[in-house]
Amino acid sequence: MIEIGQLKQMQSFQGISDNALSYLAGVLQKRSYQDREPIFNEGTAGGDLYLVGQGAVRITKRAKEGEAQNLGVVPAGRFVGIMTFLSGGEHSADAGAKGESVLYLLDRASFDRFVEEYPADAVKILKLIIDELVDSLRGMNERYIDMVNYMWRWR
Repeated sequence: MIEIGQLKQMQSFQGISDNALSYLAGVLQKRSYQDREPIFNEGTAGGDLYLVGQGAVRITKRAKEGEAQNLGVVPAGRFVGIMTFLSGGEHSADAGAKGESVLYLLDRASFDRFVEEYPADAVKILKLIIDELVDSLRGMNERYIDMVNYMWRWR
């Protein structure tokens, strides 16, 4: 379990009401991971949202040849598992702890209740989630453009 004071210190929960923070403190599940320990694997069922409380999470994807490709590192204070949390389905990549890490899991049913009970606070959190998703997409676009430019130089 996490204390309300800890939530208040996290940027992700700035501006969230005390009542909403109390609810979240009661439903967030604390998970501790050792360095390189898997958090979830590509192809497994998703739906939960993870907040990185301490440490970081490395996101990787296996290429067709089987080699793991690093997609990025998610630092403390950011969310992991956003796509399956929003849309359901299976994880599209692997996530593993980078160093000793603590994550807080929010299951979908608890979030749905949160939306019903604290809609204004839920909108603030959803905006943060969307901002992180947009940042991720922008980063992927930049890497894609860099790759295309690199390939064109060698033609």
